[in-house]
Amino acid sequence: MNILIIKLGAIGDVIRTTSILHGLKSKYKNCKIGWVTKSESFDVLNNNKLIDEIYLIDNKLNKKYDLVISLDDDFEACKLASKINPKKIIGAFSIGNKITYTNDSSLWFDMGLISKLGKQKADELKANNRKTYQSIMYRILGLKYKKKEPIIILDNQSLDFSKKFTLKNNIKKSDLVIGINTGAGGRWEDKKLSIEKTAELIDKLNNQIKDVKILLFGGPEETDRNKEIRNLAITKIIDAGCNNSIMEFASLVNLCKVLVASDSLALHVSIALKKKVVCFFGPTSYTEIELYGRGIKVLPKIGCLCCYKPKCDVSPVYEVDEIVNAVKKLI
Repeated sequence: MNILIIKLGAIGDVIRTTSILHGLKSKYKNCKIGWVTKSESFDVLNNNKLIDEIYLIDNKLNKKYDLVISLDDDFEACKLASKINPKKIIGAFSIGNKITYTNDSSLWFDMGLISKLGKQKADELKANNRKTYQSIMYRILGLKYKKKEPIIILDNQSLDFSKKFTLKNNIKKSDLVIGINTGAGGRWEDKKLSIEKTAELIDKLNNQIKDVKILLFGGPEETDRNKEIRNLAITKIIDAGCNNSIMEFASLVNLCKVLVASDSLALHVSIALKKKVVCFFGPTSYTEIELYGRGIKVLPKIGCLCCYKPKCDVSPVYEVDEIVNAVKKLI
């Protein structure tokens, strides 16, 4: 049986979707799995032995597929799902210029942007949902959910990058390394911990935990933000850089004993690498995130929760001490 997964992005969503591979291989013995994605997500899927072929969205597919699992509401993805004309589709597809989705995938898409129920009902379902993303995916695919985990395979080049980084920054295997990734790119303003509170967090971790080494993570959009954090923090911090490739970034996350993160790419990378994580949530769903018993979720004391607005009506307020204490529990 040939199965094609269409999941283009974002990268973190692609990573967490790899958890379905175990279930598919278990249900469909000897199946061959292809995956369609975008170029920025290619490396997180590469070297995964459960995937037989990886295509970019503009590649020509070279075989017929019996089952297409289409998990994006992107029109290009939905058009491709219909064009393949498989024996069965689960998920989103297009009919002419209209995007719709199969009834068996309604548990997920009823809560999304293309919900057949309308935005108000979709938002209500999203806010009231208590199922993890992984359990929902397994349900709509008719798989037995056994909390199988997402997968990232660090290649030798990435591991060599992190080794050079440790040598440059005098990080030993015996060191207690804590990662800090409190930004969240440009889309979600209130996913972030403020610059001031991030600097406070760094100083409190340094002062309260013995022999700790703290790595400050970020992406290209956090360059200026992280510079301000470094200038504001009184105690020492190691800059992991903001222009690493995705796999270089993952290799540095792999150095950490605990990662403190927003609901962001860093969170999904750390989960796939089986790291302990303290994650704080604001406008996005905390119940959808599966931490596999290795993490602690921190919710705001004041402010929006699961509103899915780029800017919350009431910005989330977190207690830094709660985050510090959560890190202490995990180490």
